[in-house]
Amino acid sequence: MQDAETDTKRTKSYVEDVFRKVQAKPGVEDILIMNHSGVPVKTSMDRQDGLQYACLYDNLREKCQAFLSKMEPAQNLTLLRVRTKFHEVLITPDAKITVLVVQNAKDTFLNIKG
Repeated sequence: MQDAETDTKRTKSYVEDVFRKVQAKPGVEDILIMNHSGVPVKTSMDRQDGLQYACLYDNLREKCQAFLSKMEPAQNLTLLRVRTKFHEVLITPDAKITVLVVQNAKDTFLNIKG
């Protein structure tokens, strides 16, 4: 029982730490952190948007994983980056959590505005 409580505290602090670090990055507009089951555990979005993004992510992850399995059967999705003219979505799943970040897609390196 104590190990489960310690693991839960460790996971909560991990989520808080990840959220804080991502939020500090320039251009970040929204953050959604999901547990290993795809349930939102922390987000900067309103509740309904967070649930909708989580559901859509799960469908996208399944399609990407099926595609990757055809290319290289032993590979897992480690990063998915989707970009439009105005936004960029970065998705990074790991063993404990999945982080979905929506950021502004301005190219600051070349000083090109989207």
